[in-house]
Amino acid sequence: MKEQVKRAKTISKKLLSLDREVKDKIFDELIENLDKRRVEIIDQNKIDLKLAKDNDLSSAMVDRLELNDERINQMIDGVRAIKEQPDVVGSFFDEFENKEGLKIKKQRVPLGVILMIFESRPNVVIDSAALAIKSSNSIILKGGKEATYSNKVLGDIIEESIRKYISPDMVIVLDSNDRSQIENLLKLNEYIDVVIPRGGHGLINYVSENAKMPVIAHFKGLCHMYVDKSANIDKAINLIENAKTQRPGVCNAIETLIVHKDVLPKIASKLVNNLKEKGTELRVDNSFNLESPESLSIATDKDWETEYLENILSVKTVNNIDDAIEHISKFGSNHSECIISEDDDACLKFLNNVDASCVMVNASTRFNDGGQLGLGAEIGISTTKIHAYGPMGAEQMTTARYVVVGDGHVRK
Repeated sequence: MKEQVKRAKTISKKLLSLDREVKDKIFDELIENLDKRRVEIIDQNKIDLKLAKDNDLSSAMVDRLELNDERINQMIDGVRAIKEQPDVVGSFFDEFENKEGLKIKKQRVPLGVILMIFESRPNVVIDSAALAIKSSNSIILKGGKEATYSNKVLGDIIEESIRKYISPDMVIVLDSNDRSQIENLLKLNEYIDVVIPRGGHGLINYVSENAKMPVIAHFKGLCHMYVDKSANIDKAINLIENAKTQRPGVCNAIETLIVHKDVLPKIASKLVNNLKEKGTELRVDNSFNLESPESLSIATDKDWETEYLENILSVKTVNNIDDAIEHISKFGSNHSECIISEDDDACLKFLNNVDASCVMVNASTRFNDGGQLGLGAEIGISTTKIHAYGPMGAEQMTTARYVVVGDGHVRK
């Protein structure tokens, strides 16, 4: 494994000069091979799905694990979108000339070697590989054992797509079964420039505590939606349904709904009925329960700090927008937060006081996604602020260096 990592470092030093024509050929091969081998992908994924069900993995985990024709099409669309994006590596920006006549500018350059440790989602293998190629980084992918067979076949497809054009050491998909590799990988800061953990609380904490290289954490999504007193009720109901039930087991689904007390009587009954049809379990505070005759579970303090990743929604009633902001500040995970309001001042106040990688105004939190935000795909959603915040696409997988052009200039 160490030898593989060393080879990834060696090839990373040659990638700054990798031109677009070569990258596009790799992308074309990857698209063709994903399509050509889709039956094999689905067959291998079925083995993982069976093992997941035999081991009683949660429905959210199984949902994230599954690959089908639609999701393979989404992976292909993501690769195609990344291919078609403008080149970012080597591009210049913020150019100016100082009073001595020096031309100073910044240039986008790759991070180097990225270690990606993730759980469950095999599509991450393709998304991350494509983004690494676009951003001229080497990447080492270490998935969880629950996706062993899926990750293996996708890794084989990537290697097949790359080897005609550049060393396959640019993208290394490690054995998903050997968890002991993680401890050793986190010590290889001589060769690995940054590690990105994407998964549960335990994984994030372990990587953050043990890594010898910088960490860009992609932590949990304890996301909120606040229904302000000026909210349009029909709009609010539709947004809540989408943000919770469209795909409950993903990190940008809402876990807590915050409702202004003046809106509660207008929204409670319809909300309960609509979410009941979607199979949503509601855990509400006492104010909501008093307003609604239905039999509802009472939320506990534990609910406010829980990322369910299931079709469960906790509901908190507040007196004003300040209380909503305070609740988010206390329990939010800097992922995705939303306000539903027709009051521009309230929206601006929410925007200026809520700390999250993406803040939505009258839009579903489900849009905090690299594909939806124009990145083609994402390596993940960073909930830290150094060096990226929010979905990480090709540009976020680069850094900027200074380039200074003179004509014999010396400093006096």
